[in-house]
Amino acid sequence: MLIGVIAGILTIIIQPFAYLFTRIYTMRGGPVLELLIYSHIIMGALSGIILVFYLHDLEFTSTLQLRLLGCVITFLVGQGCYFFTARLMEPSRLTTLLGLKLIFLVFLNMLFFSLVLAPGHWTAIILCIAAAFVMNHSGGRLTLKAFGALLLCCLFLAGSDIMDMLLVSAMPYESVISRGIAATALCYFSLGIVIAPALFFVKFDHKKLVSALPYSISWLAAMILLFICFGTLGTVFANILQSGRVLVQVLLGSCVAYLGYAAIEPKALKHQWLCRGLAACMIIAAVAIYAFLSNSAH
Repeated sequence: MLIGVIAGILTIIIQPFAYLFTRIYTMRGGPVLELLIYSHIIMGALSGIILVFYLHDLEFTSTLQLRLLGCVITFLVGQGCYFFTARLMEPSRLTTLLGLKLIFLVFLNMLFFSLVLAPGHWTAIILCIAAAFVMNHSGGRLTLKAFGALLLCCLFLAGSDIMDMLLVSAMPYESVISRGIAATALCYFSLGIVIAPALFFVKFDHKKLVSALPYSISWLAAMILLFICFGTLGTVFANILQSGRVLVQVLLGSCVAYLGYAAIEPKALKHQWLCRGLAACMIIAAVAIYAFLSNSAH
């Protein structure tokens, strides 16, 4: 459990930087589709190098192939929805509202894995969901278009999380760290292969490829840690822990705004800081409750 918690904490530190790099890329006029293509080519190449060290023990069974296919499909659709939604709201707000993914995760786990939660677990889940709404109140009005894109994003990212967890469990390695690294490398290498033909439909730009490096490296590093977290804690607890990324994202966004980059992240007003502080307290309480109950159960 400790390995999963540490991996989750490292994820919430690194992942907000990837969200920020997405916003910077699009604010500079880079199309979302091109970032999706360039970043997955880069991550696919890096994953191929990592995968070389794990291939000797890897057997491509039918179960592994089906889980890998599920990972690729759900992730591509989820990421497409995310990139589209990122153009409709600032990154700190989007990062927080993605906490609504927890609703879909809970019901998917109950439907397919007969997940049973104690009242205390439900309290933690409700706190996380409520925190997302509190954070949303700290920003401007959410349009119907943005809300629809957000819900689709949450649904497919929830499905992606579950498929990622299943892929990690299919890896034939004793260490959860090795299973997490191998599963991430296999997933993103496959994504790179699937997306590579898209290069024929865009005008290749070396500068844009280089501009996609910060997002690609930060996202791949965060995903390796997240896969390890899924393999240890499961998707529900891992996502409750991931809700803590709002703390990093808000601080990061505030620093960006303070430095004068208001186009990337607007400065927060006093009432927005109060809402964000309240949401942060709710998330911390939710993580503490869920962790305590899970630890007691074991």
